[in-house]
This record gives sequence, structure tokens and C-alpha cells, in this order.
Amino acid sequence: MENNLDYKNIIIAHHKHGLGASDGDLLYKISGLGCVPSSCTERLAIIKGLYEKPEDITTMAMQKGNDLELSVFEMLHNEDERWESNKYIESKKFSRENCKLFCHIDFFLQDNEKKTVTFVECKCTNKSLIEARRTYTNQLFLENVLGKEYTEALGSGWKFSMKLCHYQSSDYEGVLNPEKIELKSIRFGRGEFNVGTTMDIVSNYLSEMTEFYKDEIDANYLPEKVKNEVETISNYLTSIKEMNDKVDEFKKKMYDFMVQKNIKSIKNDSFLITRVDESIVPRFDSKKFELEHRTTYKKYIKNTVRKGYALFKVKGEKDNG
Repeated sequence: MENNLDYKNIIIAHHKHGLGASDGDLLYKISGLGCVPSSCTERLAIIKGLYEKPEDITTMAMQKGNDLELSVFEMLHNEDERWESNKYIESKKFSRENCKLFCHIDFFLQDNEKKTVTFVECKCTNKSLIEARRTYTNQLFLENVLGKEYTEALGSGWKFSMKLCHYQSSDYEGVLNPEKIELKSIRFGRGEFNVGTTMDIVSNYLSEMTEFYKDEIDANYLPEKVKNEVETISNYLTSIKEMNDKVDEFKKKMYDFMVQKNIKSIKNDSFLITRVDESIVPRFDSKKFELEHRTTYKKYIKNTVRKGYALFKVKGEKDNG
């Protein structure tokens, strides 16, 4: 197997250009609705280049699955060196102008003598084999579709086999127990959904998709005109902050000078500088009053509408809110 980090990076790169079999649930949802719901737009925005998802965090469960997959592959490869890991299969039939359809099948074997192609999807879960089969139905369905397409392209007489390799991981502690490996042939009596029609919906949506927004976005993904305006205002605010910092520094020096020289004010036709000495200012402690007189406090609470606004801060600026 190629370097684990390398092949994972390749998979991530491919997912920026299309949908993989692991997006099976997304395609199934789009197929059922006949349109692209808002819950699917983030994934499509990545393909369109409108959004880049932060690097995924590898959880302990994911790492366990990666380790087990590697161990199972090494076992298969030791028995037959023709086994390949994470074979990239791209569909010519179902890929569209705006979106490719592909899979990275975990284990791949092409036997030219027996004219057979075998796809094996490896899953490490705390479920049973039957539950895992049901959970990953849409992914397995797409891999089955792409596997059949690949095999048919090899010519007549070729046969295709789709299998699910499952390992129950609840008591896995880093050592593979070959006796716990379960292998099940996967067959689909009918299509889970119409792949071609669904890919048409996705491609058409992508052709018209020009922007994408979520609760928090990187400014680099704003429309070019908006991004330029934001950068201009940011430069203005940075300049204002730098000038205010200089003004504050000047005021502090002037106050120290006026105290030292016992000067109360300095003025001319253009400005007036007045020395304001430290003093005690009485303030109403509303929090303390609320704690000690809750009923009375609530009687005088009045809800007012405050207009919405965009709070624009530049780096280094203190929050005065």
C-alpha cells in the first residue's frame, strides 16, 4: 500500500473535482427530492471552488479503521500481490461536465486469467455485518455501479464481484484477529436510485452556482467585487487604528506634561486641551440590584429594538462592545 498520508491526500484532492461513492447518501437524497437541498450545497460548493473545508480531524475511531484497513490489505497482498489498494475508478457513463463520479475502492483485484474483477469495500465498525451493510448501502450501490461499468469496458466474458469486508472493532486493541474478518458478497436486485438522472440534477445545479455562504466563511471566497471593497475598508480601518494609537499615545504624554507643569488647559484658535484628573464617578450597580431585588428589577425591564449592523474589526483592535 502506498504511503497512508499520500493516498489520503489524493482522495481529498479528487473530492474537490467531483462526487465519490462515499457521497452516496447525498446523491440518494437529491434523487428522492428531485433537486439539490440546502443541506447538500456545501459539498457542491467545494467542487465548484467556492468553498474549501478545513482539514478533517482524524478521530480515534477513524484512525482505528485506517489501521485495520491497512492490516487487512497487507494480509490480502501477501497472499496475492495483484491486489491493489484504494484503486481510483472514474465513471465515463455517469460523470458530467461539471462533476465527475468516481470511487476509491479499498481493495481491487483484476484477474486477467479468470477474467474477473473484484471490488472489496472494507469497513471497521462496532456494528454487525448486516447493520454495516444497511448503513453503507448507498456507497456500496455506487461502487457496484462503477465496478460493473469498469468490467463491461474490459470486453465480453468478464465478470464482476462486489464484496463487503467487515471487522467488528469493539475490542480491537491494535492487533488484527483474522478470525473476526467477515466477507459478504453484495448484490442489488434493483437500483437504489437513478444515477444518471441524479448526476444531471447535480451538474445543472453546479452550472448555475455562483456563490456560497454559511455562518462563517473565509473572505477569500466572497465575490471579487465585494472582496475588493472589504479589503479597501479594512485598509481604511487599519489606518484609522494606527492614527488613533498615535493620538492616544500623544494624549498620555500631554497629560503627564500638564500634570508635571501644573497646567489646567492649553488652547489656541484651532484646539483646546483640557486636563481631566482622576476622579470617583458614582455608577448604578444594576447586576447587584438585580440579585438583591429581582422582582422590582423585572418590573422596570423594558425591551427595545436595536438595529442590526456589521461589526468590522481589524487585527489588534480591542473590543469595546
